Amino acid sequence: MAPTLDHLTADTVLALAPDSSSAKAAQKLARPAGWPTLARDGDVLWGECQGSGAHPYLVGVDARSAEIASKCSCPSRKFPCKHALGLLLLHAAGSGEWTRTAPPPDLTKWLGGRLSRAEKAAQVSEQGPGDEPADPAAQARAQQKAQAARDRKRSAGLEDLELWLSDLVREGLQAARTRPYADWDRQAARLVDAQLGGAARLVRQIPELLHEEGGEALTAHLGKLWLLTQGWRSRDALPDAERADLLTALGTPLDRAGLPPASPGVWRSLGSVHEEEGKLTVRRTWLLGGVPEPGGEEALALLLDFAPTGQALPTPLALGHPFTAAVAYAPSAYAQRAVVQGEIVGGEVPPHPDDLFMPGGTLGGLQAHYAAALARNPWLERIGAFVGPAYLNLDPPQLCDAAGHAVPLHPGVENSELWHMIAHAETRMQTYFGEWDGVSFVPLSLEPAAPPASAGAGA
Repeated sequence: MAPTLDHLTADTVLALAPDSSSAKAAQKLARPAGWPTLARDGDVLWGECQGSGAHPYLVGVDARSAEIASKCSCPSRKFPCKHALGLLLLHAAGSGEWTRTAPPPDLTKWLGGRLSRAEKAAQVSEQGPGDEPADPAAQARAQQKAQAARDRKRSAGLEDLELWLSDLVREGLQAARTRPYADWDRQAARLVDAQLGGAARLVRQIPELLHEEGGEALTAHLGKLWLLTQGWRSRDALPDAERADLLTALGTPLDRAGLPPASPGVWRSLGSVHEEEGKLTVRRTWLLGGVPEPGGEEALALLLDFAPTGQALPTPLALGHPFTAAVAYAPSAYAQRAVVQGEIVGGEVPPHPDDLFMPGGTLGGLQAHYAAALARNPWLERIGAFVGPAYLNLDPPQLCDAAGHAVPLHPGVENSELWHMIAHAETRMQTYFGEWDGVSFVPLSLEPAAPPASAGAGA
């Protein structure tokens, strides 16, 4: 079943695109300046998109049923067209000024016709007007039929990917380095057309790894892609959590509405990272907390936010400020990704310094921790990790401990950020939290490495 409008993400919307060119065009249109009208009426979105002509295109999206439908006054024969996708992207990002307004007559007539046809299709043939709605089993069969069609499309796309990978490996690394970028983009576009956006993203990352001298990173990357093809073949035999990781890696959007309700807990932000991925801005926010009972261990959770490039992300959480919220984890063999259910309460008052202590961790055990995570989910790109007592070194940029262990910092970490952390540490050893991808560390926050003596005495 399609997600409701309130649970749409940019990834969910782009997965609806009939082809990669429509997805790219929609991202360019997802700017409020080009939409003189943006409106919502229940589960219906509509708007006016200013094109090259004198009159704007009238665009409508109907999300009242399991399959999202659209109508546009543009001449395109693609469904959904770029204007409908752009309207959905704007709504998913919360961009623009939206009003609660009923659609104009042309769209109202179309919506009424869709509702009438849906009611007729939902009735059992022997039922007359006024009888009870159709057999739920018929609706379930229709959903199963649609899912089977999507699976066939994905199977064909992954079979093509398997053959392409075999040819790539057989030709060798030197031949791969001479390929034009269009080859990688063409293969990624095929995967997007097969509704395999996650696999397409991995293919687009290959050129970044081609010129590494040893080829280890490229080999590992191609192994992830190959594992996707083999995992899909065995998907029905996988446990639920592992199958969820496979589908996520392939690009299936998270069904936020389908997550079981979580109990409220006290959380705080450990920091966030912003990155540009194609036409999207991605923000990763890490949380610590959610202890359900005294003496329990705090949990680590990762929130993801997306917005079209140039558009604003939701308001960020204040670093370190505690808040109360229900945080539900996405199904995974290595639970990390999570979403906030309902409202966030608090977050304005900074915590007392004596309350700021993070779980421990060692540099010596960092890689073993990452290996254990990959053993459970081989498509993980990074984990959140605690390291301390430790200190930062600037030349070369490293995180070091007193035992002589050191790991390199990510090249994208700014020197100004490192100087700020060093000044905050005031020459004392700290516990650092950050992201580890098996190669480099991104420090996001730091706290004292051990409780003050007075706290220990009073325990």
